[in-house]
Amino acid sequence: MSYYDVRNATISLLDMLKYDAIQDPDGVIYKDTGKYVQMLVPMNNNKGHDTYEVYFDDMGHVEKVVCHSSNSGFSGVKYIRSEERRVGK
Repeated sequence: MSYYDVRNATISLLDMLKYDAIQDPDGVIYKDTGKYVQMLVPMNNNKGHDTYEVYFDDMGHVEKVVCHSSNSGFSGVKYIRSEERRVGK
């Protein structure tokens, strides 16, 4: 199986408009799906990146982060408690 090479990718303006995605200077690709923001983070693993889905509440605070099982870091769901969001932990 081949994976998308995030580390060596550059998103063209056309791709940004077509896929509603942006890329930061570190190569992280962000795509707003409407329900969550998907992040493709360059990593030194088999597929070359980790994938995260970040969910926000109505105030724009992070509620939870869903990590794909193929990630080299943690996988599963991490919920952010409301008191952590208020104090910035």
